[in-house]
Amino acid sequence: MARTKPLVLTAVAAVAVLAASTAVAVADDKPASKPAAKPSVTVPNDQAAADPSLLAAHNQIFGSWVDVAPGGNGIASVTCPSGQVPTGGGGQTSAFRIFFTDSYPSGSSWVTRGTNTGTGTESIRAVVVCTTP
Repeated sequence: MARTKPLVLTAVAAVAVLAASTAVAVADDKPASKPAAKPSVTVPNDQAAADPSLLAAHNQIFGSWVDVAPGGNGIASVTCPSGQVPTGGGGQTSAFRIFFTDSYPSGSSWVTRGTNTGTGTESIRAVVVCTTP
């Protein structure tokens, strides 16, 4: 019995120290206060903000449909109008059994490649978003 009492007291002390250090760690993770507001960004001499007509258009252009045979792989592309460049793109499919394997810019065009996993002929077409550089 004499040996049990010091072990129990040591265990209680250890638990108390762990509990206190956990409470401090949890308290340290909480922010002291919330920030007042998000800072705003001001661009000096921003002509587009003064005149919205100066913003470049972002035209979306759709290419022609390209047939892809069952089990086949097809490539579709679409080109931006003269003087414009692609800023993004993608494609469309005629069915859910055709999957895009590639979608990328190439010069002033956007290229998509699709694989037809179905049993009938399906179609894909490329879409490009263009703007004036």
